[in-house]
Amino acid sequence: MTSLRKSQYYFGGFLTLYMCTGIGALVLGNIWLTQSVAGAPRDAVISRAIEKAGTIIGGIVAGTALFGYVGALFPVRRKDALMLFIILLICAVCAELSLGGIIWFKTLRMRSLFSTEWLTWSDALKVAFQDMTTLAGYGQCCGYLQGQNVVSSGACAAANATTVFPGCEDKVSTFADSYLRKLYTSLFGFTVVNVFCFISGVILIQARNDEERYIRIGRKEGRTYMDSI
Repeated sequence: MTSLRKSQYYFGGFLTLYMCTGIGALVLGNIWLTQSVAGAPRDAVISRAIEKAGTIIGGIVAGTALFGYVGALFPVRRKDALMLFIILLICAVCAELSLGGIIWFKTLRMRSLFSTEWLTWSDALKVAFQDMTTLAGYGQCCGYLQGQNVVSSGACAAANATTVFPGCEDKVSTFADSYLRKLYTSLFGFTVVNVFCFISGVILIQARNDEERYIRIGRKEGRTYMDSI
């Protein structure tokens, strides 16, 4: 019994952390989706597809935690809930690793990727990057590569702007990297919590199997047990 209770406490603790990661991803994803504005620099580097995927995964993680809580509270009677949670947890880990891998791979080819995407961006989005001054270490820039595909607006409208100001390649890459690095680091970090949750869940299942065996032996010997453990 002591071993089972201890396993329940450990599993419950990691399960709570697991649920918090899901709620955090769900809330952040919803905030970003509601704040999404056409022409916003963030939406140029983090697509709505990624935001939606993160939100969906967060909702799935938070939802699957409920099965874990049922199993944690009644491990002997509700082994099915524990087993279902473990299966769903593995699926969630695969989804988070897949999304994190996609984002990480995007950071490996940012310069070539955004040099192509720059050509498809609206003039408003290009101007947003050209005139951006909030990114530390980067001021006015014009075009993606110096003197190429420049939107003549603001300081870039000056006759000698393309020779005075550099291209926006470094600025765009740095801005994108700051967002994408945080995203895939968080997703990979979530999987660490998931692994501990998985291990503690497996330990709890083993502990409840031992407890169930002791109960069956005890009942054969005439002892009675609470079946709501």
